[in-house]
Amino acid sequence: MKKYIFFFIVFIALGNAKTFAQADTACVGSSGNVYDVVPTAGSTFSWSLKNSLGTIVPIAGRTDSILITYGTVSGIDTLRLVETGPSGCKGDTMKLAVIILPNISAVISGTDSICVNNLSLNKLRITFTGISPWNATYTDGVTPVSITGITSNPYIFNSPLYLSAGIRTFSLLSAGASGSCPAVISGNGIITVFPKPVSSGISHY
Repeated sequence: MKKYIFFFIVFIALGNAKTFAQADTACVGSSGNVYDVVPTAGSTFSWSLKNSLGTIVPIAGRTDSILITYGTVSGIDTLRLVETGPSGCKGDTMKLAVIILPNISAVISGTDSICVNNLSLNKLRITFTGISPWNATYTDGVTPVSITGITSNPYIFNSPLYLSAGIRTFSLLSAGASGSCPAVISGNGIITVFPKPVSSGISHY
């Protein structure tokens, strides 16, 4: 999640600190998040994270820009910046709240065998981690289906009605939840559709 933050936007003055009204967001485990400040000739900049929920990685030859890699803990941190001018005087502490959102997972699974002109009932499921409500988009390789506002875990669903024989493989295209990063998706559901027998005509003897 690459973001460029410029420190001349609107802020709220709090004593000797200037705090931004709008927080930034990042995902647990994300890396390469870029934060910038408009540089002043002769100044140097010192950066810190109040709660140490991430690691600041300096960019060689620069103090006006940094990279941050966030760890495995979600929560709220505060990115702090202090400018030291050419005369050695320090400016006000600039603060930016950073909300580190949790990762979640979604796994699709289930197997069934059915006949042509039937559908699979209550055999396919999506199992989530995190806090509901969730959303997900899955496909049987032909038709994507999107569901929102999922509160049951696992979420159990039916296949379409199949008119031809074959193996249908269900997979997730995406999944997520409110207030979290996109889910890590995995798994497959397999539905085997068998053909119906073809009988010969009835003969009379």
